[in-house]
Amino acid sequence: MAQEDTIPPAGLHPRLVRKLLDNLESNEEFRAMFQESPEKALRSIGYTDPWGCMSLRSGAKLASPAQIRAQRNKLEDTMVGIQGYLCPLEAQEGL
Repeated sequence: MAQEDTIPPAGLHPRLVRKLLDNLESNEEFRAMFQESPEKALRSIGYTDPWGCMSLRSGAKLASPAQIRAQRNKLEDTMVGIQGYLCPLEAQEGL
């Protein structure tokens, strides 16, 4: 089945998104864990059903704490809504 034919996953719960972004902004150990294994990082904050949208593409760089802070509202809106196939936490050019 082509990726375009699959239904994207529903968004994350707002409390989980806030907890995730809080950790990505302020916790270097959590950031390192997320880069290594988004699933393990999400499980460490209580999420039991991590999905592929939370994976960074090979070679992609996690957004810096400053980038996450600057785009916090946009990230929260994106992550609680229906997800696409790219991780919204990858570093964005020009930020």
